Amino acid sequence: MPLSLSAPGAVRALLTSAEAVLFDFNGTLSLDEDLMGRLYAEAAFEVCGFELSAEEYRDRFVGLSDPDICAALAGGDDVLFARVLDHLCEGYLQEIRRMPRIPAAHVALVRDLVASGTKVAVVTGTLRRLLEPALEDSGLAALLSATVCSDDVERGKPDPEGFLRGAELLGVPAATTVVVEDSLAGVAAARAAGMPCVLVGPLAADGPAADHSAGVHPLGELAALAV
Repeated sequence: MPLSLSAPGAVRALLTSAEAVLFDFNGTLSLDEDLMGRLYAEAAFEVCGFELSAEEYRDRFVGLSDPDICAALAGGDDVLFARVLDHLCEGYLQEIRRMPRIPAAHVALVRDLVASGTKVAVVTGTLRRLLEPALEDSGLAALLSATVCSDDVERGKPDPEGFLRGAELLGVPAATTVVVEDSLAGVAAARAAGMPCVLVGPLAADGPAADHSAGVHPLGELAALAV
């Protein structure tokens, strides 16, 4: 049954009472969906020869894995797939070196959860080669017990494989694991895995989705609350 937690304190309590918390990365821990959308739009135009609007990126692709998005843009062409992927990786790593996208408040939230005894992992559809530099630079790498990337699963969100793999790596049951997500594909994956899910980011501002499991808040608000 969906939960309806509107107070940041209630959402924080949900996270700290869990055995484990699985964070999505792009758009959740890292405020980079604008960057991802821009890079994919550039690749669509420069590599594949068509325009990808911000609205189409949001509606079709947010929450899907990087390989799945690249494959969709390339239309089954392996050469185009490789070029789109190269454009994404080169552009993303260059941009996060220039302007890191993980707020200090998000790092503080993870640090507080770990200090309270909660196991924390990242489950993301991005590539490990993009995730690890961002985690290292922000200090998150030292706090996490596990990471699951698109490299580690056969099926991306909305399939629950990644979240189930994350819980397995942490040695915790799905029922006591909470997911934090910013996309409907991620919410669907969490529900399919049998895990409560906190929705954050722009979708949260539009009000609760019919099938998400928990309260909706900008993630940074939760970091300001005491454990």
